[in-house]
Amino acid sequence: MLPSNDGQKFGEALSMDWVLPLIGGLGIGSLLKSVIDNFNSRRAVMKDRLYQEKREAYLGLLGALHKAAVQPSDENSKDFALWQTRCQLFGSPDVARFAQAIVETNDRPRSERESAFSGLIESMRDDIRR
Repeated sequence: MLPSNDGQKFGEALSMDWVLPLIGGLGIGSLLKSVIDNFNSRRAVMKDRLYQEKREAYLGLLGALHKAAVQPSDENSKDFALWQTRCQLFGSPDVARFAQAIVETNDRPRSERESAFSGLIESMRDDIRR
């Protein structure tokens, strides 16, 4: 840019041409960074919350399964069913499928029940790692 008629120097005119857009750009950049940080923070909170729900549901299911195996009763069966439902809500489809397989193998050979239990543990482990 050439000096203007009012006596402005070349350097002063040039500096004003890039300073104002730079200041504006920093404002937009800061705003964009804030939006991205907020999004990432909310995503991390949701991920942690889902992890906690899964963990609680899985540990509750295992506790209820143990209780139902050690002290078979209607109350313990209903408790297991409640935790099974929580696993259906918060867990993976594989966990829900193996939890149901445990119920279905209750009167079957022990090897089938052990296979269902192993599948349940493995699917829980896989789901928690995601």
